[in-house]
Amino acid sequence: MFDSWLTGYYDDVLAPLDDACRRGEPLDLGKLRDLDDDAWTLLATKEYSAYPHLRAALPDLPDDATQETWNGRSGFHLAVQSAGFLKTLKRLYARHGSRPLADSTVLDFGCGWGRLTRLVARDVAPGGLCGCDPYPGILDVCERMRVPARLAPIAYVPTALPFNDRFDLVYAFSVFTHLSEETHLACLRAIHAGLAEEGLLIATIRPPAYAREGMPRSLSRRLAARRLEHGKPGYLFAAHDDQPAGDRKTYGETVVNLPYVRKRWGEWFELLDVSLMLDDVHQVVLTLRRCPAQ
Repeated sequence: MFDSWLTGYYDDVLAPLDDACRRGEPLDLGKLRDLDDDAWTLLATKEYSAYPHLRAALPDLPDDATQETWNGRSGFHLAVQSAGFLKTLKRLYARHGSRPLADSTVLDFGCGWGRLTRLVARDVAPGGLCGCDPYPGILDVCERMRVPARLAPIAYVPTALPFNDRFDLVYAFSVFTHLSEETHLACLRAIHAGLAEEGLLIATIRPPAYAREGMPRSLSRRLAARRLEHGKPGYLFAAHDDQPAGDRKTYGETVVNLPYVRKRWGEWFELLDVSLMLDDVHQVVLTLRRCPAQ
């Protein structure tokens, strides 16, 4: 699908790498950092026939049904959203981070099947990227897709991160958009404990408008939506009927507003930046710096 885009503009980078892969040399993803983020994302879709040896060496993707179950989209449309977050993540980390991304330890918190992990892997040194997720079996999918990261399961309501690393960056895309308040706060405490001094958390939340547009309607939720939109700290959670953790209600649809973030997240983090994503208006990107432990 994207052959002419890749061969027409990036052949000088991709052809030598394809030839090296043909000869059996291991692929160094760092050699693809000269590609702009959109071109790299297109390459990672594997929706092309050019460069067959390079294509085979890149991490795989699960079937469309798995992608849509986890992300609501698949294929090119999901790649557009993924590229948008990748560019936002790199821009914010370059602005606020304490070291280059290539020299950083990075955690994809709630990595799912690795759709963002596999993109970030190009920009992080081998061994510096980790991913965790509580959903049973999803890390096995990551392994089968050859996602290039260290992977570990985490509890739905964690007390700590499942790694001994102190991370320079933890990112969480569409994680805090789905958690009960107990789970939400437990995750923040665990991330804070696992971040290095001056480490960053880059996470997304739902805007208050989502309480009216994307959540089940009820009188109590309409009242909560008004509270969210009128500047008072607000947390709105609608649990899904099917709970992955059993009877404990940890997962659903969640909206928090900035007054809540400043009040509750402020116990552990300093809010540095609020960014919007035009390709996904229901994800608001927060950049936060770890505060010293009290």
